[in-house]
Amino acid sequence: MNRNVNADHQTLMRIAIAEAERARGATGDNPWVGCVIVAADGRTLGRGHTQGPGEDHAEIGALRDATDHGRDVVGATMYSTLEPCSFHGRTPACSRVIIDRGIGRIVIGMRDPHPRVDGEGARILQEAGVEVIESVCEEDVRRQLGAWVLAHHPHEPRRRARALAEELGSHAVVAALMDIYGTDRAGAESVVRSARTRGPTTSKRSTESTSS
Repeated sequence: MNRNVNADHQTLMRIAIAEAERARGATGDNPWVGCVIVAADGRTLGRGHTQGPGEDHAEIGALRDATDHGRDVVGATMYSTLEPCSFHGRTPACSRVIIDRGIGRIVIGMRDPHPRVDGEGARILQEAGVEVIESVCEEDVRRQLGAWVLAHHPHEPRRRARALAEELGSHAVVAALMDIYGTDRAGAESVVRSARTRGPTTSKRSTESTSS
């Protein structure tokens, strides 16, 4: 997968990040994701953000916005703050819809930590011939979604806490987690305690979640 990053990708991803903020607090157990679709000449074709549980994910919202305005998205570039989902839960898999609509390239902020996604959405897209660029503004997106990750996919921060303890020493882990996930000290300390007492396996709650 192409992981090259240029200034235009970062600028457009930050527009998607701003779009995601419009959904914060209104998505239930789904992440607040933003999406922007851009034509080759730089025109914005569609924008969207996550709706409530069982409603449109950000990518579908952006595609719907383009359709509502009569804009063709074939060959266009999609910017999504989170990797598109790869399975049919409360809504169809976004990765399949993106392929069906003819998007030519997708730029992703961060991978979805959901165990049923976590690289699978990107793989599906790439195998269908969609160019995939990952990790654009990833640190910003992870901080934006930090509260959601800690609440719904705690296996990911626990795994990171263990790795940080080996790399930095246990004394530095709390501060590092606060920065990575945009959480407060209490939240970071809770992750550290959990990492010490729980194994590295994925939590049952995380596996069963229907979010993207």
